[in-house]
Amino acid sequence: MNIIVCIKQVPAKDAPLTIAGNWIRESDIGFEMNEPDSYALEEALRLKEKHGGEVVALSMGPERVKQTIKEALAKGADRGIHITDDNFAQLDALASAKSLATTIKQQNCDLVLTGLQSDDHGFGQTGVLLAGLLDRPHATIIMAIEVQDSKLRLKRELEAGWFQHM
Repeated sequence: MNIIVCIKQVPAKDAPLTIAGNWIRESDIGFEMNEPDSYALEEALRLKEKHGGEVVALSMGPERVKQTIKEALAKGADRGIHITDDNFAQLDALASAKSLATTIKQQNCDLVLTGLQSDDHGFGQTGVLLAGLLDRPHATIIMAIEVQDSKLRLKRELEAGWFQHM
């Protein structure tokens, strides 16, 4: 099973902010892998361990994003893809999904995983939009993935402590 995991680099939660006039200087902020994306990466690695295949970490942004891709490789991803552009921070969820979709269409993958939302903006839209652009089914708030007869069985968390099995 070939899996692409979309990983975003976000400002570190404990990064001290230095305000210079009316601006926060990016050079003074530490960055890390988006926490929900790290959960998606871990699930991809579990699936690879059980069923074989390849895990590809996909991220976009400036040169500093390479550090997050290296972290994904250190955790067990087989390859990393970096879509380089310093202006990705200005993109909305749809434009980000379009950029990711263009790259994903060039890859041979069976499954695309994203985190629920990003720790910086928290929109939670990019993964759903990406699925639509790729014309693939999608599900959110996944707690577990099982492969049964080349099909996926998902456990989703719903409100009020309820779960859905799909």
